[in-house]
Parts: sequence; C-alpha cells; structure tokens
Amino acid sequence: MNTWPKYAAGEYINSVEEKINTYTNPTPDKMINAILDCSNDRISGLIFRDAKGLFQIIYGSLPNGDKVKESIDDKSMINSEVKIRSLSSVEVNSSKEITTDADVYVFNLDVDNNGVFHFYLDEEVERVTQTFSVPQEVQARDIAASVIVKSNGVVKGYYDILVMTARKYGPTRYILDTSALVILIFIPIALIISLVASYVISKRNNRSIKDIQNALKDLSENKFDVNIGEQKSMELKDIATSIVDLGDNLRRHQDSRKEWIRSISHDLNTPLASINMLLDASIDGIFPLNQDLLKRMKKECDVLTSRISSIKYYAYLLSPDCMLNKQKISAFDLIDGVISNFKVSKKIDLHINENDEIDVDYTLGSRALSEVINNALQSGSEIVDVYVDRNVIKVVNKGSLPSPLPDFFEPWARGDLSRHEGGSGLGLPITGQIMNLHGGKAEIAQENDKVVVTLTF
Repeated sequence: MNTWPKYAAGEYINSVEEKINTYTNPTPDKMINAILDCSNDRISGLIFRDAKGLFQIIYGSLPNGDKVKESIDDKSMINSEVKIRSLSSVEVNSSKEITTDADVYVFNLDVDNNGVFHFYLDEEVERVTQTFSVPQEVQARDIAASVIVKSNGVVKGYYDILVMTARKYGPTRYILDTSALVILIFIPIALIISLVASYVISKRNNRSIKDIQNALKDLSENKFDVNIGEQKSMELKDIATSIVDLGDNLRRHQDSRKEWIRSISHDLNTPLASINMLLDASIDGIFPLNQDLLKRMKKECDVLTSRISSIKYYAYLLSPDCMLNKQKISAFDLIDGVISNFKVSKKIDLHINENDEIDVDYTLGSRALSEVINNALQSGSEIVDVYVDRNVIKVVNKGSLPSPLPDFFEPWARGDLSRHEGGSGLGLPITGQIMNLHGGKAEIAQENDKVVVTLTF
C-alpha cells in the first residue's frame, strides 16, 4: 500500500518517455499530448504549475476519486500553449501551499539552432522536499511524484502526478474486496475445521500417550516385553519404537547382569573349591602336606588372584578414575613392546603396511592388544598374524567362532575364545572398554577358517 503510488508513478513516467521518444521532433504540444495520453487508469489526475511553482490547473481527480473545483475533464483544454495561457490567466482563489518530499523527475525539451526539439529524461531521480501551491482539496500525501520541465536548462513549468489509491484502483479494489470476503467466509469454516481436527488429533494422541505411559510403567516394574500399538503420527511412532528398543536393551542388560553374577560366582568359586578340597584331603590324610600339595594350592590361589585382579581392572576402566594419558606413538613400537612380553613357542608374525603414529595411552593400549594376542595364542593356532595399516591393528589366528555369535566384549561372554583354558573371561571385555575410552572400536569376525579381531584407534 505504501509503495504503490511510487511504483505507479514510475511506470507512468517510463511510458511518457517511451511515447515522446517515438516523435522525430517532440514539440511542446506533442510532449503535452504524451503526458495526457499516458495517464492510464492508475493515474487519477495531473496538477500543472508554472515556472514559479504556482498552481495553474488540475486535470482529472484526486486519488480518492473526488473532483476539484479547478479540475477539467477535456484533455483538449490543455493541449496547446495558447489554451494553457488562457486558463492560467483565470484567477484562482482556492489554492494553498504544501510541502512534499516526493520523487522528482526532470524532463528536458531542448531546441537546437534549426528549431528542432530534442527530449531526454534525467537518469537520476531525486527525492526533494519542495513547497508549492495546489488546490485546497489536495493534500501533500496525494502527490506521488513531481516532474520539472526544462528547455535548454531553463525551468518552464512543473506538473505533479496523482495516483489512484490501492483501495480505489479497480483491480486492487477487486482483490481487496474479494480477499476480505474470502476471509469473512472462510475464517469461521477454518476455525470449525481446526477445532474438529484438534479434537480428533487430541483424542488419538491421548490414547497413544496412555499406551506410552503404560509401557513406561511396565518398564519401571521390570516388565520389559512392552507392546505399544500402531501409532499414526511419525513422532509418536519414533517414541514408541524407542521405548520398545529400550525394553529389549533393559532385558538384555538384566540377563547379562544375571549371567555376570552367575559367571563371576562360578569363576571365583572354582579355584576356592579346589583349594578347599585339597585342604580337606590333607586334613583327612588323603594327601600328605608336602611341597607338591602346596604348589597345587599356590596355583589355584594364583588363578583366583588373577581373576580378582581382572575384575578390579575392568571395574577401574568403567570408573571415572580412569584417565587417559595419550601420546603419539608408532603402531610398530606399540606392537613390538607387547610381543616382547610373550615367551611362547608359537610364532607371532608381524605385517606392516602403513606404520603411522596413533594417539594412544601406551599402558592401556598395550593391555588391550596384549589381551587379544593372548586369546589368539590360547586358541590352539600355531601362528598368530598381526597386521598394521595406519590406525588399524588386526590379530588373525586359525579357529572358529560359535554360532550364534556372542558379544565377546561383554563380561563373561559364553564362547571358547574368551573362556579357553580357565581364563578370567574378561580379556576381550577389557580390550573393548579400552577401545571405547580411546574413541575407537573393537570388532571380532569369522573370515573363512580364521578368527579376526580388529582394533581401530
């Protein structure tokens, strides 16, 4: 609404310029014809002033469509210099002075020595504050733009452009009236539809929310087999899926915790039972209390101590007290330090493709790799291959994994790889937790007849 008058006036000026430029010799009469002929239905009227800025005559009407006392309807009354002079001689008593800051265009109608006229429009449009006389009915806001008419640099007169208001201009009036009608008709309809839709959606969501609440209540009561019905909305469907997944994970963790307690009880009780049996046999005189018996008891104590030590170490890795001390070290130096600690008859082959430096806590990284190599050596394979490629270390040995594949990186996973030869069952879980602390990962897979453990730092 605010930019409409300026836009319409600018379009009008452009059409006047194009019209005048079609003339070979644009005389003043031809220029006046162009000014009047181009005043389309968006232009309500034109106010003509003399070189001093005094009001002479108004053609057309005000932007709101009202007529002015001094306005005329006949274009021919303005269409010659003589008639303009005769009209300007008429005494006008109803004029007043106004001040505007409308855009100002400059029409130049220069005449050469041969009496031929040349028209051009100044490219720069100025927004100038000016004071001049207009009819009493005209307000400053009615002036959309002003034009200065010059000839050979001398001001010959002015005329002001009045643009129909958007409310009075036919096409925009139709749009505004139609829009208002549409709004008045459809707002109540839209409101009713919205209320009905809101009620339906609210009822449906209430049922879904109750199902979700019941499922969460079941989870809080250790009932992990939750079942939430089909959800209509994508958001509630995602929430329901997450709750079902949470129930599955909680059940799995509960089962794992039970298995953990059962396994730790079994693994700690086994050496204790052996020690107790040897002591009872010695007391009953079955076994003499000699060096061999003490060695057997010492061996069982070492097994018990080792398992307790592994449990304490794994608990330490899970605690906030475990802080990493990372440093840059080559993969070869890390592996070489680990392999040198193994004194076995079996062969460990090292294959290096890229010996990049890795950011690792040397103590923890060595422990993680040591546990993997130790498991590989205990598997019965004669050769253990260690492959290095940038920040990836692979330990490969001949063997097979059970099916279905247990999570060997969980404590006391059931599988020969983590429980062979009376191990603590915490070797690979320790490795997995160390890799998690490093922001990496540990993976185990069966590749043909080989077991491959991959550590990615």
